[in-house]
Amino acid sequence: DRGARMASQKHTWLLWLLCYCCNVIGEIQVPSVFRVVTIESNIEHLINEAALEVDLRKSRVNAENRQRQQDGNMPNLHDYSPHNMMYSFLRRSEDAVIEGAFGKAAEIALLATSKVETRLNMPATSPDILPHFKKHMLPYCPKRHIMCNPHEKYRTADGTCNNLQNPVWGAAITPQPRFLPPIYGDPQNLGIVPRINSVTGEPLPSPRMISNAVHKTGVNHPRSRKYTVALTHFGQFIDHDVISTPILIDEGFDQMVCCDGDQPVNRPECFPFFTPPGEFKHSCMEFIRSEAAPTEGCGPGPRHQMNQRTSYLDLSQVYGNNQNAMRFLRTMHGGELKEGPTGLLPDAPSGSSLDCIDDGQDCFYAGDHRHSDAPTLNVIHVLFLREHNRIARNFQKINPHWDDEKIFQEAKKLLTAVYQHIIYDEYLPAILGEKFTSQLGIRSKPKGYNNVYDPKVDASTRNVFAAAVFRMGHTQIESFVGFLTEDYTQGGRTPIENEFFNTRLIRSKNVYGVDGIARWMVTMFQGDADGLITHSVRDHLFQTEPGNGFDLPALNMQRARDHGIPSYNRWREFCGLRPALHFGTGPMGLVDHDLESAKGLGKVYRHPDDIDIFPGGISEKPLPGSLLGPTFQCLFSLQFLNYKVGDR
Repeated sequence: DRGARMASQKHTWLLWLLCYCCNVIGEIQVPSVFRVVTIESNIEHLINEAALEVDLRKSRVNAENRQRQQDGNMPNLHDYSPHNMMYSFLRRSEDAVIEGAFGKAAEIALLATSKVETRLNMPATSPDILPHFKKHMLPYCPKRHIMCNPHEKYRTADGTCNNLQNPVWGAAITPQPRFLPPIYGDPQNLGIVPRINSVTGEPLPSPRMISNAVHKTGVNHPRSRKYTVALTHFGQFIDHDVISTPILIDEGFDQMVCCDGDQPVNRPECFPFFTPPGEFKHSCMEFIRSEAAPTEGCGPGPRHQMNQRTSYLDLSQVYGNNQNAMRFLRTMHGGELKEGPTGLLPDAPSGSSLDCIDDGQDCFYAGDHRHSDAPTLNVIHVLFLREHNRIARNFQKINPHWDDEKIFQEAKKLLTAVYQHIIYDEYLPAILGEKFTSQLGIRSKPKGYNNVYDPKVDASTRNVFAAAVFRMGHTQIESFVGFLTEDYTQGGRTPIENEFFNTRLIRSKNVYGVDGIARWMVTMFQGDADGLITHSVRDHLFQTEPGNGFDLPALNMQRARDHGIPSYNRWREFCGLRPALHFGTGPMGLVDHDLESAKGLGKVYRHPDDIDIFPGGISEKPLPGSLLGPTFQCLFSLQFLNYKVGDR
C-alpha cells in the first residue's frame, strides 16, 4: 500500500544488488553495482542538479549577450526611452551583487522544489524532506551575519534587529510575505508560470482590455472636492519608503527585452501582454517578471518576490537602506544631510546615475532611486531633506557638545516621529475616514506615545499590498504639473507625461521650482477616488513619442498575476465579505460596485472568480468618509496596523 511504499522510500530506494551482467562482446563479464540511494542523497542530488542548471542557463545567456554586445545589438541604457525609464523605476537599487546572490538562491530553491516534488512524489515541505532540503541548500544560500544589540537606541539602516526575536522581519532584501497563499499558473503552483488562466481553463483577458473597460476616462479626469495633489504624492512618498520590488535582469547586462516589435520574446523572465492593434506603436507591451527572494534558510516552496527596501515607516527613502548609502547622503558634519544648490536634493556623481533622462541634465541622489519619477514626488523629498537639516541646525545650537553622529541620529529619530504622526493622524484619516481610523485605534496620541508593540506581529509589507492595494493612488494622479507664484497666482502647467524622470521643472529658478510646484500641490484638487485613471498614465506612461508608452493600470494587473496574487473574490472572503457570484450589482453579485463598473468587469471577464484584485478593488464604491471600498479598506488598514504594532 501507499504507506508501506513511502516507508520503503524513506529508508532505501534501491537495495544493494551485486550482479554480473554478461557482456556478449568477447567473453568479458562487466560487474554492475547498484548502491543504496536514500531520500537525503536524492534531495542532495536534485538540489545540486538544480544549481547546475541555473548556472548553465546564466552562463549561456551571458555568452549570448556578450556576442550581441560585440555585434552592437544591445540597447543603450542612457537612451531617453520608455523601456529605460521603466528599468530606472524597477531596477535593483541596493547592492546589486547581494541582491543577485539572493535572487539566484531563490531560483535554485524553486527549481529544486519542483524536481523534488516531481521525482519523489512528495511535498517538499513534508517532515521527511524539509530538514534535508534546507541542509543541502546551505552551500547556495547567502548568509546574513546579524548581531543585535537589545540596548541600541537607534534604528539600523537596513531594518534588521527591529524585531529581536526575528531580526530579518521587515529588513531590506527579504521576501514579501503574504496574507493568502499564491495562485500561480503551473501545475505545482510554484510560480514557474504566473497566474494566466481563468477558472474556466481559458486564458485570462489581456490587462489592456480590462483597463479599457474599467479604468478609461476622458481628458478631463474627475476631481476630488476635498483633497489636493499633495495627498496623492505624500502617499507615493510613503510607498517608496516601504516597498520596492526589483525586476529580473539580463546576465552580463542589466536590461532585457521581452517584445520584438509586435511579437513576445519567449524566455521565462518575460511576461508581456497584447494590446489591441492601433492603440500603441506595437501590440506587444513589455513586461519583465519580478526578482524572486528566498525564504529564511532557502527552504522549499512557491516563488516569493523581493522587497529591497525596509518595510518600516523609517524614512528610508530619505536616509537610505544601508550604511553605505546613508553615509554617502551625509555631510558627516553637524548631523546634516547633503543638499544641492538652493536646497534641492544633492546631485548624483557624474555619470553614475540612471535615475533621470539623459539630455545633458544632472540627476539627483536620495535614499530611494525613484525620487524623480515625477516632479511632485521630488518636492516631498526636498521638503523632508530641508526639514532634517533645519532640525539638525537647531540641535547644533541647543546641544553644542553633541558630535555629528549624535545630532544626525537624533534629528533622524525626531523627523521619523513627525512623519509617522502625519501618517497616522492626517494621511490615514483622509484615506480610511476619520471615524474608521479612530475605531481602528491606530491614531497617534496628542501627548506621549503609543505602547502597542507586539513582537509576534511581522510588520513586513505584504505582497498584495505592494502589488495592488497601495496602487490605489493611481486613480488620484493629475494629468499635468502646475506652479503658483509667491502670491498664489496661477503660473502655468505642463502635461505630466512630459516630466517623468525629468529634473528640469525642479531645477527651474524663474518658473516652477520646488516652491512653486509645492504651492500648486496644496491648492490643486487631486483626481477623484472613482476607479478611473487619467489617460496621462493609462495611455502615455513614460512616453517619449506618440504610441510608445505604457498603460499603468494594465501593468498593475500583470504584476499581480506575476506575483500569483489571488483573485478579487478570494480577498473578499479573506476580509469577511461575500464573494460575487455574478456580474450584476444585486444580491450575491458585485454589491459594492456601481452599474458602470460592474458592467465593465462583466464585459471582459468570463467568471467573477477571475476578476483581478486591482480592478475589482479599486472600482468599488468608496465607503462613507473613505476613499476606498470595503475590500481595499480592509487590506489597507490591516497593513498599516501591522506597520504600527510590529515596529519596536
